[in-house]
Amino acid sequence: MRKEEFYREALPDSRGPLEGFRVLEATNVAAGPLAGTLLADLGAESVKCEMPGKGDLLRQVTHCQVEGPSELDRSAYYLSINRNKKCITLNLKHPEGQELFRRLARHVDVVIENFKPGTMEGWGLGYQEIRKVKPDIIYTSVSGYGQYGPYSHRPGYDHIGQAMGGLMSITGYPDGPPTKTGHAVADNLGGWQGAFGTLAALVHRMKTGRGQHVDVNLVDAILYTTTFGIMGAANAGWHWERCGNRHPLASPSNTFPCRDGWVIMAVASDSHWAKLCRLMGREALIADPRTASPALRAANWQFVEGEVAAWTQGNTVAEVVDRFEEAGLVASPILSFEEIVQDPHFREREMVAEVEHPTAGPLKLFGVASKYSLTPARVHAPAPLLGQHNEEVYGGWLELTSEEMGRLREKGVI
Repeated sequence: MRKEEFYREALPDSRGPLEGFRVLEATNVAAGPLAGTLLADLGAESVKCEMPGKGDLLRQVTHCQVEGPSELDRSAYYLSINRNKKCITLNLKHPEGQELFRRLARHVDVVIENFKPGTMEGWGLGYQEIRKVKPDIIYTSVSGYGQYGPYSHRPGYDHIGQAMGGLMSITGYPDGPPTKTGHAVADNLGGWQGAFGTLAALVHRMKTGRGQHVDVNLVDAILYTTTFGIMGAANAGWHWERCGNRHPLASPSNTFPCRDGWVIMAVASDSHWAKLCRLMGREALIADPRTASPALRAANWQFVEGEVAAWTQGNTVAEVVDRFEEAGLVASPILSFEEIVQDPHFREREMVAEVEHPTAGPLKLFGVASKYSLTPARVHAPAPLLGQHNEEVYGGWLELTSEEMGRLREKGVI
C-alpha cells in the first residue's frame, strides 16, 4: 500500500484522534512526561507544569545537548520527550501555586503526576482533592512501585523497574551479570501504561460520566511484558535463564556475524528451515536427526547456529538480508540511530520527524508510532521553552491580569 492510499480519507490539519481533550501535567524526568507526550502526540492539549527558574530535571541533563542560547533548552532528552506540549511555570510547594493548580484542573480532562506517592496529597493536590473541583477528572499517577503495596513508599527509577520486574534476570549472557536494556525501557513502558490507562478511563467516563484514579508504576509495567515468566516459575517449575540474543525456544534465532557487521534472523518452522538449508547449500541438514524438528533444533542450537554462522560469515549483511527476502525468510540488519535517521523507510513513515525549535532551530526526533488513516497524529510542535505559555494559560484559562501574573512572579509562584 502507498502512503497516499492509507491517508486518502485523512482530515485536513488533524492533530490526532485525541484533539479536544486537555491534560494538565505535574510531571518530571521520564515516565510521567512520556505518558503526557503520548497523549499530546495523539492530539491532546497537554500543559506541563515546571518549577520556576529550574524546570524539569531533564532540562539540566548535560549529556547530549543541542545548540541553543539557553542552558534550559539544550537537553536532547528533554527536547525529545516533551514535544507537542505547552509549558507553564508553577511552584507546587507554594500555597498559591497549589490553588492555581486546583483552578487549572477545572479546565482539563486529565491530570498526570509522577511524584513519589503521598507527595501530591501533602500539597493538597491528590486525587481526592482534585475531584472536589473536577468530579469527573481522570487522575493518572505514575510511580516506581504504585500507590499501595508494601513497597509503595520506595522511590523508583528505570533500572529499579527492570530489576524488580524480572527483566534484568533474563537479559544478558549466561556467563555474565544480569543486564538492563540499552535505553530506559521501564520509564518508556511506564509512560505507555500511563497513557493506555488514561485512555481506558476516558472511555469509561464517556460511557458513565465518572472519572477515576489510574495507578501505574514502573515495576508492574515491566512485569506486564514478561509473558510466561510467572506462569513458568509458578506452574511449570521452569526457570527462565539468560541466553543473550538467542531465543530459548527456537533455533536459529540469534545474531550472526557477517563480513561487514551483524545480522539477526529468526527461523522457526520446518518449512523455513528447509528454505534456509537450500539457501546455504546444506540440504542434508533438512532431515538430519539433530535438526529435523523445531524441538531438535532448539535442543541442538549450538550445532545449528554454528552451521548458520559459517555461512553468514562468507556474506555481507546486505547479501544475507536480500537472500532471505528473496526466499521469504526473516532477517534484518542491526541499525544504529545514525543509520536510522538516513533510512528512507523511517523518513516516509515520519518516524524521523522534523520540527523547528524557537532557540535550537531545526531538530530531528522520533515520530509517532501509531498511524491513523482518518485523524493523522504527528509531531507538530517542538518541546516548549520554560514558561513559554504562562500568559496563554493563566491569562486565557484563568483570566489573570498582567498585574496579577506579575505579583505571582515576584513571589516565586510562577
